[in-house]
Amino acid sequence: MEATPEQIATIAALNDLARRTMGVTCRTVITQGVAALDSSTQTNIIKMVEAFEDFTTDNDPRGEHDAGFLYRDLTGQWHTRWTAEDARPSLSVMWKIDLYDPGLVKIALNGSFC
Repeated sequence: MEATPEQIATIAALNDLARRTMGVTCRTVITQGVAALDSSTQTNIIKMVEAFEDFTTDNDPRGEHDAGFLYRDLTGQWHTRWTAEDARPSLSVMWKIDLYDPGLVKIALNGSFC
């Protein structure tokens, strides 16, 4: 079943709230790769994810605000897009938000619990 525009808007709003207030309104889990980074880098990643607003039809085709990428260049600056064709980022991070029903039993597909 395809989600309605209202359901997609609800999902995006819930994902925005979770992203902006990680650990307060949602359960936050990080990968072993991020956990292995120094605490300063972890803090920067969390701040960048919480502040992320660079959603486009390319990186958010369903409009749910549920994923994004962060890139750190060789000078230590963070970016939400990587456009340098002649260089690779020194660090790439993909983040993802998954909505679960209130009992954390199953993933809520297409806004099924909204």
